[in-house]
Amino acid sequence: MDQKKIFCRSPVAILLFVLILAGWIGSALYFEQSFFASQKSLRLPQVGAVTGELFVTHEWWRLLVSQFLHVHFLHMLFNASSLFIIASSLERTRGWLVLLAIYLIGGTTGQIASVWYYPELVSDGASQALMALCAGTLVLQARSKVIWFAGLVVALQVALDVHAIAGIKAGHLYGFAAGLLVSLLFVQRHKHQLARETTSS
Repeated sequence: MDQKKIFCRSPVAILLFVLILAGWIGSALYFEQSFFASQKSLRLPQVGAVTGELFVTHEWWRLLVSQFLHVHFLHMLFNASSLFIIASSLERTRGWLVLLAIYLIGGTTGQIASVWYYPELVSDGASQALMALCAGTLVLQARSKVIWFAGLVVALQVALDVHAIAGIKAGHLYGFAAGLLVSLLFVQRHKHQLARETTSS
């Protein structure tokens, strides 16, 4: 499949990729700093990142917006690129609705878990949603070549978490679990549809 067809069949994946880049560029412009400089985590709530105050202020929109904000340029670039590769593959094979469901439910679940477990910290980034999409790939694209890339992303994320906190971050774990659950529900739904079609025929 040529690149033109890939882009035409992956509009939502492209949109998510662009939103992550836009979040980074917008933050850099807002704070009047270089596009390559690290963002200051404590300042990111000004542009939509989330903290434990969420449970007091009830600004639930932050759970979505925070997924498109990052502290480090390379982290943002890795998340955006990895997410595009995995999301575009899922969208082409399973459709945009499945992709969005896994991304939004997994990413939001991960953000909630992150805020719940670490209320004093600023939660942001697409890593939670990326872990959800990796889980979706493992379930829904078991025979696809991209499964190896998804496995590599998960392994790398686990290694970084263990190095940083001697364990797996709650947001990543719950994001992956949510992505896994949503994907299994889609599999079960597909089986029921096939069973009904077989019965009716």
